[in-house]
Amino acid sequence: MNNRTWIEWLGLPSGVSYEEVEEKLGEPYPSLAEFWKWALIFGATLYIFRDYILIPFILKPLGLRAGVRSRPYAAPPPNKTLEDLYAVNRARPPRQMLTAAASRNNWSERAVERWLRQRALSSQMTTLEKFCDMGWQVFFYSCQFIAGLFIVLPQDYVWDSSLLFEDVPYQRVPVIIWWYCAFNCGFYITQTYTLLTQDRRHDFFIMVIHHLAVFLIYFVNVSMNGMNLQSLSAFIHETADIPLALGKMLDYSGRKEFNTFCMVIFAVVWIITRLVLYPVMIIKPIFAKYFTLGFRIWPGLYLGSALSLILLFLHCMWTVELVKAIKIKLSTDKVVADGRSSGEELSEEEKVTENSNFDIKVRNKVRGWLDEDNGRQRKVIPSVF
Repeated sequence: MNNRTWIEWLGLPSGVSYEEVEEKLGEPYPSLAEFWKWALIFGATLYIFRDYILIPFILKPLGLRAGVRSRPYAAPPPNKTLEDLYAVNRARPPRQMLTAAASRNNWSERAVERWLRQRALSSQMTTLEKFCDMGWQVFFYSCQFIAGLFIVLPQDYVWDSSLLFEDVPYQRVPVIIWWYCAFNCGFYITQTYTLLTQDRRHDFFIMVIHHLAVFLIYFVNVSMNGMNLQSLSAFIHETADIPLALGKMLDYSGRKEFNTFCMVIFAVVWIITRLVLYPVMIIKPIFAKYFTLGFRIWPGLYLGSALSLILLFLHCMWTVELVKAIKIKLSTDKVVADGRSSGEELSEEEKVTENSNFDIKVRNKVRGWLDEDNGRQRKVIPSVF
C-alpha cells in the first residue's frame, strides 16, 4: 500500500494499516504518540518523587543515620594548564601531554598525576549520593517487581509461551499491561534525564547508549502491538537489579557482612532470568512467529529479533564477567571496584590495577560490589562490555 505511513511500514506486515488493526480488534489502537506522552508524564512524576520526596525525606536521612560519608572530596588548587589537561581524558591523559604539562608548571610528573586524581575525586558523586541513587533503584525495582507479580504473572501468555506473540499485530493487549509498560519506560526517561543533568560520569556515553537502546526496543514493540512481549521482558530483566542495588547500599553504609549474601542472590537470579527465562520465554516465541508466518516478515519484527539476539549475547558475556567477579570475591580478600568510579577517581592512597577496557554494563552491575575503605588495595576485574 503506497499510502501507508513509515510507522506502519516498520511495525505492521505488508499491506496492513492501523485502521485495519482497529477494525479487527473492535477498539482504538493506542498510538505511539499516546504511549510516549504518558511515558514522559510518568518520567516527570518519578523524577519529582525521586528528587523532592524520596531522597531528601527518606534516603538521605537514612544514609546519614547509617554513617554514610556525605562530605565531598576537596578540589585541588586552581591551575589552568592542568584543567586543560584534565579535559583531555580526565586523570589519564597521554603520557606525552602529561610530561609537557609538568614541564610548563615546573612540577614533577607524579605531582601532576596527584593533582589530576584529586580533581577527578572532587567531581565524583559522594558516597551518600551513591547510596541515595541505589536506594532509589531498590525502591523502583521492588515496586515494579511487586506490581509485575499482580499484573504480568496472571496473564495467560506467561504460562503458555505460544500465546505471547500470537496474532501480532492483531493481538489484544490488556489495558493494565499497556500502563505497566508506559510506567517502566517513564523510569528510563527519569534515569536518562538524571544522567544528563548530573556531573558527567566516566561511563556517561555507555549509559546513554544503553538507555537509547531501551527506548528503541519500546518503540519497536509499541509500533507492532507487541506490548505483551515487552511487559514480560521488562519483568524478567529488572528483577536481578534488586539484590544488586541493595548490596551496594549495604556496602556504602558499612554493612559489608551482607555483601556476599546479596552477591550470591544476585548471581542466582541473574542466571535464572537472563540465561534461562529470557531465551525460553522471550526469544523462542519470537522465532516461532517466523515459522507461523512462513518467513513473511516485516521490518519491525526483524529489528526486534536482532535486538533480542544481541541482548542474549551480551547476557552471556556479562555472565562470564559475573563468574570472574564471584571467583575474585570468594578466593581473595580484595574487592571489585565500584563501577561508578573509574581508576582515576580513586584517592591517592588507592592503587588501581591497570586493565583493558572493553566492558559497558557488567562493569556497572558486577563491579559495584563491596567498595572497601580508602587505603585498602583494590583489585579491578577485566572489563567486558
